Amino acid sequence: MKLKELKSATGKTFLRIGFDTQNQWVHADWHGYPTPDNVATGAIAYLNSMKEHDCHSVLNDNRNLVGPWDQSLDWLEKEWIPYAVRSGLKHFAHVGDNHSFSTNSASNFKTRIKGAFEMEIFDDVEKAKAWLKANNVLQVF
Repeated sequence: MKLKELKSATGKTFLRIGFDTQNQWVHADWHGYPTPDNVATGAIAYLNSMKEHDCHSVLNDNRNLVGPWDQSLDWLEKEWIPYAVRSGLKHFAHVGDNHSFSTNSASNFKTRIKGAFEMEIFDDVEKAKAWLKANNVLQVF
């Protein structure tokens, strides 16, 4: 899987984006502290990757994030969710650590989706992948 790395103004990688050709989903692997600018830049970048590959699923991995991203929730709800729908997002598997602030942010985000696409929150990446695989198989038929 070829990875695209996004770096912060300080030169630190905050997101690695890859496309899983076998499973037909974008994998977004977040790192560090999620600033509003990084969240916006990264979230748009992986949707663009999804459109580029004509897929409809994202594996959003927050296990390496440090801290919450609640400061981005309003922007995500008002700007990103409509763009995600226009981009064709159907299934969004979010992986986090149950004991992190990031997972609390994900729970808050899920309440704002309001049926725009399916989102599930996982603490195990293999369970998230299994959910995406099951949904990708359903899309084919």
